[in-house]
Amino acid sequence: MSIKLKELTFSNMYSYGDKISLNLSKEKITQLSAPNGSGKSSIALILQEILFNKNIKGIKKGDILNKYSKSKNWSANLTFTIDNSEYEIDVKRSGAQTKVVLLKDEVDISEHKVLDTYKKLHDELGMTFEIFSQLTYQSSTDLLDFLKATDSNRKKFLINLFNFEKYIDLGEQIKKISGDLDKDLASKKGELKTVDDYLSSVDIKEKKDYVDVPEVDDSIQTKIIELEANLQNLDKDIRAIDKNNLYIKERDSLEFDMSLSIPENPNLEDTLIQVRDSANNSKRIVEENEGKIKQLDTSDSCYACGQALDNSQSLDLKEKFEQEILKHKRNYKVKREEYLLLKSEIDSYVKKLEDYNQNQKKIEKFESISNLIDTTLSTIAPNKTEIQSELLSYKSEWNSQILEKNSAEKINEEVRLHNTKIDMLCEEKEKFLSRQKLLKNDIVILQNKQNNLQILKKAFSSSGIVAFKLENVAKDLENTINKYLSVLSDGQFSVVFRLTGEKLNVIIINNGHEVTIESLSGGEFSRVQTSVLLAVRATLSKIGGKQLNLLFLDEITGVLDDSGKEKLFEVLSEEIGLNVFLISHDYSHPLIPKVEIVKENNISKII
Repeated sequence: MSIKLKELTFSNMYSYGDKISLNLSKEKITQLSAPNGSGKSSIALILQEILFNKNIKGIKKGDILNKYSKSKNWSANLTFTIDNSEYEIDVKRSGAQTKVVLLKDEVDISEHKVLDTYKKLHDELGMTFEIFSQLTYQSSTDLLDFLKATDSNRKKFLINLFNFEKYIDLGEQIKKISGDLDKDLASKKGELKTVDDYLSSVDIKEKKDYVDVPEVDDSIQTKIIELEANLQNLDKDIRAIDKNNLYIKERDSLEFDMSLSIPENPNLEDTLIQVRDSANNSKRIVEENEGKIKQLDTSDSCYACGQALDNSQSLDLKEKFEQEILKHKRNYKVKREEYLLLKSEIDSYVKKLEDYNQNQKKIEKFESISNLIDTTLSTIAPNKTEIQSELLSYKSEWNSQILEKNSAEKINEEVRLHNTKIDMLCEEKEKFLSRQKLLKNDIVILQNKQNNLQILKKAFSSSGIVAFKLENVAKDLENTINKYLSVLSDGQFSVVFRLTGEKLNVIIINNGHEVTIESLSGGEFSRVQTSVLLAVRATLSKIGGKQLNLLFLDEITGVLDDSGKEKLFEVLSEEIGLNVFLISHDYSHPLIPKVEIVKENNISKII
């Protein structure tokens, strides 16, 4: 995969101002010079921030904005190619919000979320932030740690640098899997022993037969309930029989005539009243006329003087009154007799009606009492002693039957429990036999897996694949370093890597003699260091399959003499597909294109 970074444009980032542009692929070697603090090294950080959303110095996004700029936002844009596709990424930071737009062949392939967009970009680049940083930015300070580190740390450095941790991690995972497998195997062997011990100790007896359970005569219980109810209600029943007998006696004592009909009413009441009124009227007239006669003066002389008086008129009136009295006395007598006759007829009717009503009352009472009589009741009261004796007999029979049934059921329950236990033991034994078979199979499988894992553990141990790859990489790196070092030191120096167990020793050969790194002068060490820098990048590109055009070499020419610098330029100029930016604040080569950074009022710009 070939990656070519082309045009970088950015605004208000680090010490820079607005609308800064830098062509990254124009020259093979470009000098990037400026006084310290002008922002030379910031170019690499800006590229890291654009492509990976972070930088090797861990500078926060809020601190990237140039505080001396009037703007409150920073932005960056980068064009690049991956193989035959054109890409462009545009990043804008406003306050706490970041917006990222990613184009591929002028098509927007951005995701809704920034992190998702970066994930897609990294998939397109096919490399991690660490590899990109090593390939594009090297400083003498960073590599001093490798050259002067302990032998153990130096080996770890190469393992990390060339991404061999994945094999170590895989080895650790295999160890963990193997450990878990050992535990599982031990657990299954322990379980198998338990299963074997159980199967050798289990004793399964023969099953027992059930006995017949006799039937219980439910009619006995019904009879018992009936007799108990009879006893419980005995006094009440006796009272009911006595009362019922009284009703019978009273009913049988009633005499009545069913043929007696209601008498016909003569309807003489009105006539009786008329006759009575006529008689009373005659009696009244008689009494009135008798009163009138008493009031008449029939004397023929004055009682005072004795003089004769005319009394003819009074006598006429008296006679008239007496005739009226006689007439009405005869009428009264007639009406009286008539009244008594009518009264006798009426009294006879009333008597017949009363006799009829009395007869009806007896009939009604007969019917009422008949309704009260319970014809189902015996007229003879039951014998309590006989009932109790019968009840005891039934209960004895019932208890005997229940006892026989319970005894049989108890025996059957014991048989059931015994047989259930036998069934459970048989079922459990079958399960244990199945488990025994399964455990044996599992143990064979686990042992086979463990044997395979032991092979993998050895393969991915420090003496396995990692050692093999590290040895090849170290040899390749050693050869590449010596290729560069041969040019940079005119064949004076070479490097030898010695891998022993967990250590990587670096041997410096000076004209055929081994010397220590500490014995090298500044210029000599810089040549070795520069060779290592270039060799690391070349080896990373070779192993990772990544061809990346950009490399920033930060302040590595400071301790080189003129000859050393010329050799460095010679080596760099022969690199194919590489665009190098030499960052320096105190050196300038007249034949190498130069980009200067000037800083005024805390604002840097590229000219």
